[in-house]
Amino acid sequence: MTDFEMLRQLLRDLLKPIITEALAEFTPTTTPVKERRFYTREEACRLLRIGTTTFYRLAKKGKIVILKIEGKTLVDADDLDEAIETRSVFRYQH
Repeated sequence: MTDFEMLRQLLRDLLKPIITEALAEFTPTTTPVKERRFYTREEACRLLRIGTTTFYRLAKKGKIVILKIEGKTLVDADDLDEAIETRSVFRYQH
């Protein structure tokens, strides 16, 4: 083994952990994508213990945000769960 080859091997052994660590810092990490959940109109009415008419009345007032997808009425599950917990949507409002 020549002096040049020995120097090359020595540098490779010394620099490999440094380069690996530097690359690990700059490699983007993937964050898990949260899958969106939805309730159907019937599920939302059951959770809120309201009827369909009251459901649409609350949607008209902006208390519930509804989505119409392929003829189905859906409500974002996280939004509805939060509204129930904070009691911003409830059956009797006077």
